[in-house]
Amino acid sequence: MELDLLYALTNRSGTQDWHDIMRETRRHARMADELGYDRIWLGEHHFDTDGSDASPNPVMLATDLAARTERIRLGMAAVSLTLWHPLRLAEDLAVLDHFSEGRLDVAFGRGILPIEVMNLNPQANRWNGSDNSREIFDENLAIVRGIWTEDPFSWKGKRYTFPEPGTKFIHSPGAPMPRGWVGENDELVAFGMTPQPFQRPTPPQFAVTESMTGFAHAARNGLRPITWYPSGQVLKDLFETYRAETAATTGRTPALGEGCGVLRLCCIAETDEEARRIAEPGIVEFFEFLCRVRGIGVWLDDGEDPEDPRYREMDPWELLMERDHLMIGSPDSVLERMTRLTTSHGIQNWLLQMGFPGIPAPDVDRSLQLFAREVMPEIRKLDTSLTTAS
Repeated sequence: MELDLLYALTNRSGTQDWHDIMRETRRHARMADELGYDRIWLGEHHFDTDGSDASPNPVMLATDLAARTERIRLGMAAVSLTLWHPLRLAEDLAVLDHFSEGRLDVAFGRGILPIEVMNLNPQANRWNGSDNSREIFDENLAIVRGIWTEDPFSWKGKRYTFPEPGTKFIHSPGAPMPRGWVGENDELVAFGMTPQPFQRPTPPQFAVTESMTGFAHAARNGLRPITWYPSGQVLKDLFETYRAETAATTGRTPALGEGCGVLRLCCIAETDEEARRIAEPGIVEFFEFLCRVRGIGVWLDDGEDPEDPRYREMDPWELLMERDHLMIGSPDSVLERMTRLTTSHGIQNWLLQMGFPGIPAPDVDRSLQLFAREVMPEIRKLDTSLTTAS
């Protein structure tokens, strides 16, 4: 059982100094390291003015946290792969892998907000009906993996050609001539990257997705999926898709839920009532924001019509709690809910976001401690006694 945190740099009021938020992030990362959490995942978000997650460069942030922690793994969830130059990203992640001494995990995504995608790489538009976003993702992923594992490396694709034709190689006297790099007239025909990752052949790789297509794509490309919104039968169907596609690709049929991560909002207090008092205002704001970004359908189960007005009329807290989107309450309540979902869906990797917008840092502290002391030991025991449906 893997028990991870998703960490967001939040500032809902807009009044907190960013450097103070950075200090809180460092402190929470050290706490998570000491309390026994397996990973801390960092997102990539740009131009954040509403205080949801001011984390424009998770690679740099994780480099800082790597120097302040000893055991916990550092995850990117997700690097917006379509918004980076693939060679620069490969280099930055490889250096981070060395700084952390092999504690890096990488989840790739395509970016989710128009303000990010359209201002950093409008060619990766996800909303115009083209296949550009997926094509860019696939080509960039192949380049990152290639330069991580191949020397000499070369590439010719729809958007990139490496090396650039006509590039001359200037060799430093006294250094060994690299094999396979140079062709006629001292022109580069291939090259390599220094350093390659600490973890060989590569750091573990993940994909953040909520769709059947995304889960199938992850399985075919050897990526572990991480998903947030799906619940109930929708979540089970995603797991079955990943399971079937993995079997078709590798010849091995994994257990239901194996390799799949599930993200949930989490807040733990001494009682259910106290946890709701702390979390509900932020939950309602978050619900409304995500409904604007993705539509209310992301919160619903199979067969529930997002056009049905009764879902919009429902209390957001009750709707999300009823569909198991919230791991919020007393330690006993959260343990019961997580145990039920673990056994019904075969969940072996939980990502818990305790610091979502509107939750004060002291309440995040308490959630981290209560979960580690009263919930984590019991959830760990489920790893060898899963009773998942096949």
